[in-house]
Amino acid sequence: MLYYEGLEEIIFSKHELIEEPDELIVISGYLGPSPVKRLEELPMAVTVIGGMYPKGIDARLHHSLEQIKSENHKLTLRYSTQEIHSKIYIWKRKGKTISALIGSANFSSNGLRTDFRESLADATRDTFLPLDNYFNFILENSNENPVINRKQVEIDLSIQTSELPIDISDVEFTIDIPLYSMQNGVPTVMPKSGLNWGLSNGHVAPGDGYIRLPKHIYHEQQNLIKPYDNDFETPEGRRRRNSDPIELLWDDGVIMPASFEGVQKVNGVKYPKQLASYSAKQPYLNGERISKKSILGRYIRNRLGVEVDEEITYETLQNYGRTTITLSLIEEGVYYADFSV
Repeated sequence: MLYYEGLEEIIFSKHELIEEPDELIVISGYLGPSPVKRLEELPMAVTVIGGMYPKGIDARLHHSLEQIKSENHKLTLRYSTQEIHSKIYIWKRKGKTISALIGSANFSSNGLRTDFRESLADATRDTFLPLDNYFNFILENSNENPVINRKQVEIDLSIQTSELPIDISDVEFTIDIPLYSMQNGVPTVMPKSGLNWGLSNGHVAPGDGYIRLPKHIYHEQQNLIKPYDNDFETPEGRRRRNSDPIELLWDDGVIMPASFEGVQKVNGVKYPKQLASYSAKQPYLNGERISKKSILGRYIRNRLGVEVDEEITYETLQNYGRTTITLSLIEEGVYYADFSV
């Protein structure tokens, strides 16, 4: 069977549809921390092998993955010593392959949440033996200690902090995104939108918030955020929703699934208008349901020391110590967000 929608949920629920697997193997060219973090939900041992890092992995991404591994005793993380671009998901029971998916979807939010762009298909039983041979070949040519990209530092996990000591000047694609707008020459945090979206009179929930992406950032840094694909249509002729799934690695170690959303035209090209949070499941806080769009808003408010029903002003940002967030591209669909002071 072929799958091209809801790939993340297919992978995370497949163990319920087959004969009680006790092991999952993920082989993926590129890795995203959000689905790797979610592996803690699964009742089995998991081995994840990143295939496209033989020349080095970004220190911030590696640190995030190591943090996740340290919190999940069922998880093994390895990195291929030669380039492997395959995307293979194998379920085993007592060492025997009982199911597998093969396709184009990386084990990342960008790979698993972009419907119709990526696909996975069930492997037939006659391919299980060559699959096992291929997996063993990759396993033998992998290790748990990848090369860290030059100009970056390895993170000492023994230090009691999750902050990442990264020199932002070493990042190729990066830009400061203002958390305010200029209104008649005065820097202003809009009272009913952006970080204060949850205070508007529209169909919103407490804490809802997003980060506006002003047009000037696309002029200043053209390679940071990709434009939307104007020509894309589903097999039924429907246009894809104007959003792109991403993952944010925050400077304090928080991993946040998110999306570039909305539409604005820059030189006639459609680009995302805002950055908002996302959750594959209904989020809860202290046992109560909260809005998926409030994950980002509540996170920023927590760092600012502001309650969900309190208006964020430019003075709030000044008192915190910065008025921008620095966004840097780690790899496709994975970004580093710096809000440190």
